[in-house]
Amino acid sequence: MEVLSLGEKVKKRRKELNMTLKDVAGNRVTPGQISLVESSKSNPSMDLLDYLAETLEVSVEYFMESESTQADRICKYFAQMAEVHIELEELDKAAKYIEKGDRYIEKYNLILPEAKNLYLKGMLEIRKKNFTKAFDYLFQCNIIYSTHNFKGSYIDNFMLVAKTCMQDESLPMAISYFHKSEALFEEGVLTDEIMLAKVYFYLAVAYKKSGNLEKSKEYTLKSTEKFEIMSDKKAYGQFLTRLAEKNEVEGNFEEAFKYSAMSLEIFHDILGESEMGEIELNLGKLYEDFESYDEALEHYRKAETIYSKDPKKITEVYLHLSLCLANLNRKEATYEMLQRLDRMILEEDFLGNIELYRVKSKVESLFKNTRGAVNNLILALNTAKEKKLKKEEAEIMLLMAKFYLDKGKTVDSFKLLEKSMSMMKEGEVEA
Repeated sequence: MEVLSLGEKVKKRRKELNMTLKDVAGNRVTPGQISLVESSKSNPSMDLLDYLAETLEVSVEYFMESESTQADRICKYFAQMAEVHIELEELDKAAKYIEKGDRYIEKYNLILPEAKNLYLKGMLEIRKKNFTKAFDYLFQCNIIYSTHNFKGSYIDNFMLVAKTCMQDESLPMAISYFHKSEALFEEGVLTDEIMLAKVYFYLAVAYKKSGNLEKSKEYTLKSTEKFEIMSDKKAYGQFLTRLAEKNEVEGNFEEAFKYSAMSLEIFHDILGESEMGEIELNLGKLYEDFESYDEALEHYRKAETIYSKDPKKITEVYLHLSLCLANLNRKEATYEMLQRLDRMILEEDFLGNIELYRVKSKVESLFKNTRGAVNNLILALNTAKEKKLKKEEAEIMLLMAKFYLDKGKTVDSFKLLEKSMSMMKEGEVEA
């Protein structure tokens, strides 16, 4: 990809059409005049530019596009390709596209592309777990946005900084940046309700991690309200789609086009299914932590619908659903869900079976079946020992120690606790 001067565009297009200078000149001008234009020694008049555009079968706008505008467009392409390769975890390829963009940015002094590239460099370093370097790039990006008053561009940067802080367990800074994102909506800089719902969701998660359950509950409720609005939006989009189809059948193509465009705009606003499923699943977990099991069940059911064709994620949803149903004392539905999991989790999926035994133990404990609870923990422990899964073995021992302590079996509890701690000290289990 290259940036071309007006003369270079004329020459390039002439050669693409296999035309000589004489062919282009025709009866209008001399071949020498065309040569002067191509070598950038002469600027054509608007009349000549119109003639050249018609003769070379391009638009006048193509010739008039400035070099900096071309460079900006090329940088956008490189940025898109870099972002795609970051998502694909092809970080070396992403770095090369960022580097290509930097050359144009430096040569043509492009401000917004520079900010975008700094943002991408931040993303790249986050994937490499170089958080300090990532923050440096993201803060440089914010300085550009702030200096040039690009307030609408803040949100992606703030959200990325906040999520990175959460990964790095820097929760106060994460919460601060999520609130900075929230402020953009309060100040009227942004109006995207779906993005605001995501901000509320991440604030709920961040506050929960920091131990502030009251704030976590507040933002969980706010997030839920916004996502309910989004569900209504989807229904409206479906209604518009049906209107478009009806008008198409009736031959009213202008009306059909109008309604389909409106519908498409709405669906572009709605989150991708994968992200929406993850949010619904996590909202379920949050409500479960608050012991609001009816609300948790509602969100788990939504996640179930979204992940119905994803075996890995639907298993996770069903494990949470089983516990939620047990907490609601819905025995029949709980055992039906556990039977479904028995059929789904393969015998050779040792980690999956261990997790299922742990869930079954919790379920039996909720239903006051002490023997069933202990037996399932023993099955989980035996599987972990047999397959030499030391981390899981230590975790299950800790669960059994707590279980025995709650039942007043102090000696048995301390034996298991001592064994678990010994495994950790000996380095058999990663910290």
